[in-house]
Amino acid sequence: MPFTITLGFETESDKNGFLEKVAPKVRGRQIEADTPAEADGLFRTAIVVTSQSAAKELCPLLVAFLVHVKSGRVQLTWPGAGGEPQVGEINAGVGASREADILAMRLGPAAKAFMDHEKAAS
Repeated sequence: MPFTITLGFETESDKNGFLEKVAPKVRGRQIEADTPAEADGLFRTAIVVTSQSAAKELCPLLVAFLVHVKSGRVQLTWPGAGGEPQVGEINAGVGASREADILAMRLGPAAKAFMDHEKAAS
């Protein structure tokens, strides 16, 4: 089973810009987020990846996108150990690269563990 990362954008324009410019560069595919718009007001989409490296590569692409739009933030949600959702965030600005590096270090192993678990279950 592929690993799904849900992305929450501050504006619908940011979400659409990501889908048009960045999503085609991701080694994976875009799907509709199964998480409805919540009280936090984020506009959501999801990316399905099939490898640990593809999950890690998403973070620098998000930083480049945020630099291009010059503002905003992206909230990432993914399945963690035991099925509990994990959350991370990248904010535009000075610390974006560091936040992305930390998220990549969390996302990569989470994707590998999820896929290894799915492989062992089948």
